[in-house]
Amino acid sequence: MVTLKNFLPKLYSALLIIFTLSTMGCYTRPKKSGILDFMNISNFVSYLTGTAFPLNVQVNGLTNSGTLIVELGSTGEQLTFSAAGSDSFSGYYDPNIVYTLSIITQPSTLPTQTCVISNPNLTLTFASTTFVVNCAENWYKANVTVTGIDSTNTTDLQIYNNGTDLKTRTSNGTVSFDVGDGLPYDITIGTVPTVPSTHTCQVVTSPANGTIAAADVNLQISCLSLMKTSVPVAGAFFPSTKAMVFTFSGPVTGCSLDATGGGPPYSAGTASGSPGVTYAGKTAVVAPTSLPWSFGALSFPLDVVFILTGCKDAVALANNGATISLNVKMMDGDVYFISDTSGNDSNSCMDPSDSCKTIQTGVNQCTSSSVCTVFVEGGDYIISGTTSPITLNSSGGVRLLGSFDSAFTTQDLTGTPTRIVDNRNVAQCPGTVLSSNECAPITITASGMAGDSTKAHMVQGFSIFADETKQNAFGIRILNGDANSYVYIYANYISGGEGGLGVENAAGTRGGIYLLSSPSNNQIDTNVIKGGFGALSSSAVYSYNSNVYLLRNRISGDKAVNDSHSVLLVNFIDRLVAVINNTMNFRQYTDGSVTSTFTYGIRNEENTALIKHYIAGNTIYSNGAAGGSNYGIYMTGVATNAQITNNLIQAPGSNGVCTSFSTTPSGSAIFRGNSLDCPSGKTVTSGATNFTVFCSGNGTFNITGLCLVANAFMNDVLTATRSNQNFVTTPTFNGYPPLQPWLSLNTATGGPCNIAFGGVETSAYLNSFDPIYKLDAVIGAPITRTTSSGGTTPSGSDGYSIGAFELDDPGCF
Repeated sequence: MVTLKNFLPKLYSALLIIFTLSTMGCYTRPKKSGILDFMNISNFVSYLTGTAFPLNVQVNGLTNSGTLIVELGSTGEQLTFSAAGSDSFSGYYDPNIVYTLSIITQPSTLPTQTCVISNPNLTLTFASTTFVVNCAENWYKANVTVTGIDSTNTTDLQIYNNGTDLKTRTSNGTVSFDVGDGLPYDITIGTVPTVPSTHTCQVVTSPANGTIAAADVNLQISCLSLMKTSVPVAGAFFPSTKAMVFTFSGPVTGCSLDATGGGPPYSAGTASGSPGVTYAGKTAVVAPTSLPWSFGALSFPLDVVFILTGCKDAVALANNGATISLNVKMMDGDVYFISDTSGNDSNSCMDPSDSCKTIQTGVNQCTSSSVCTVFVEGGDYIISGTTSPITLNSSGGVRLLGSFDSAFTTQDLTGTPTRIVDNRNVAQCPGTVLSSNECAPITITASGMAGDSTKAHMVQGFSIFADETKQNAFGIRILNGDANSYVYIYANYISGGEGGLGVENAAGTRGGIYLLSSPSNNQIDTNVIKGGFGALSSSAVYSYNSNVYLLRNRISGDKAVNDSHSVLLVNFIDRLVAVINNTMNFRQYTDGSVTSTFTYGIRNEENTALIKHYIAGNTIYSNGAAGGSNYGIYMTGVATNAQITNNLIQAPGSNGVCTSFSTTPSGSAIFRGNSLDCPSGKTVTSGATNFTVFCSGNGTFNITGLCLVANAFMNDVLTATRSNQNFVTTPTFNGYPPLQPWLSLNTATGGPCNIAFGGVETSAYLNSFDPIYKLDAVIGAPITRTTSSGGTTPSGSDGYSIGAFELDDPGCF
């Protein structure tokens, strides 16, 4: 403190300082340091004069209105701060004395702060008069560790604290947020990684928010997610022989499988628990041997749903614990994919993303012992040059299915049709000799299947065109084989040549399907089949010494130089023939320019009487013969045993013959329940005799069963009385398809009362093939089909009859 006692000496010292400072401008510093250095001068003056100085406190970093109290040790005087700044203790203090400052109260507002005096023991000098206090908030870490991001990911995972503080990661690891002591934290997720697939990320630490309490906190985010499966998209086709692989973004264990399958016409059962689930790297694998499913005789897929729960790693459940559900269309055997636009024949063909380009390449993948399915994307597949024709001959069976979209999830014969066109040159396929070198883009030989109907060769969903420039050509050939093997031609458009380009070969035989010496079970069902336009002989279906079952097809011979046949049957040995529920010669019915010398619905050349020979429920139209006759059914050769029932036959014109037998049928034959409409021609001829009704006393057809219904169906006065031409029971062909539907002819199962009607338009599926097929091919005016009492329309009839009639007789036979 300054007192009167020491005032005068200090005044003297002050005057001396003023004098010294006023003369400093004349001072020149020597090259070497001297005693009059400025700082030394200042200290020296302070020392000489004993001048008193203030004691200051500078506070840095104090925020949030916190209260800091400091105290000078020598006096006990306190200063209070609520923000950064400076203040001084009262009075002045002697220099060259050590003064001590201490903190009495630290600031307590949030976030908490800690203040530290950087020079708590201050020696007071002219140049050092200030205590410095540095304050800082207390910061801790909210550490967030991320797991489960796929190693191939390149996109950001956004992690927020309190909704605004953002950090990102593209891979597994840790991010840290600085949070002041006592302040809240709240960890949330923004966008998630999307490579190779969208992740499901969640904060698995609970709670994900809280308050920092003088320590770091650690939290966990899991992005463990399903990245892909063995199918490209849900609902895709999948082979039953292949393991279903679920690939996650990280390793998993603990998966529980509940897989169900079913739907018409199969029932698959259920697999519960975890049968066959194994783990390798990031995958959970369901082995096919663990699945209890069984398949029917053909290739309609089994609807299967895989359900996985409990898949996890050490941190969390995959997909945030959500149930993983995947539906597939499971096929019996291996599955291969063909795409003309994106495929490559060097690929494996095993996945839509790795599809092959040509159909035969896919077929070649099929082993000889097990069935497989080849899916073909819509497009034009030209058989020409280096592109081989298609050959199905493995003993395991090949299911060839066409007209799929690029994802192979939807089959649409209208929107994405698969067209197979034979366009080979003469060197590649001469086509000069029938039964030797005829041409066809598809050839099938069924053998070695040992009675296992699941190992059938099948062609379904294609538009197939024969080479109309060749002398002998067909859309499909079925050759040889054995009696214990199977062929199914189902739901295709098959043409022996469309015509109209002026390149039609007018020699030889062309048509849709050619069967040659094939004892296999050859079922041809629900197709549109055309003959070869402009050929010498046009035959939509030509069967030579072969088993053939024609069911529910729309068949037509086409314009021909000589003969036009919907169906041509030639047998020198006993074979099984069933022609049931077909519509024939729609081309002649809808187009008067389709002409030939002779026109046939069915032409049967039987040199050995067939034991099983059925022609039933067909609608047969025959017209266009320019020089010969229009035959509905033409039976030549030995006395036939054929069961010919419930057909509707029309052969208009004076050259029309509804049915002709070159030889009187055997006593085992049946010819009844047919509606014969040949008013200007001949109803039935047997040998050289013409008949209108076939009963006792009216010709050689002296068959009691026939006569029972003659007056109700086939006499000349009944043509306008349809109330007696009723349908008693509509048969059902809902199961796809029964191997021997002709067995419904057996009287033990209802006899011909259960025969379907020829040419009934019930299939929207067929409508997608050809506009002509959509026509109501009713012969004469459309007639509503009713029951015997004139009541309701039978199931499946769609209201109009374009087929034959069932017997209105309780016993039928």
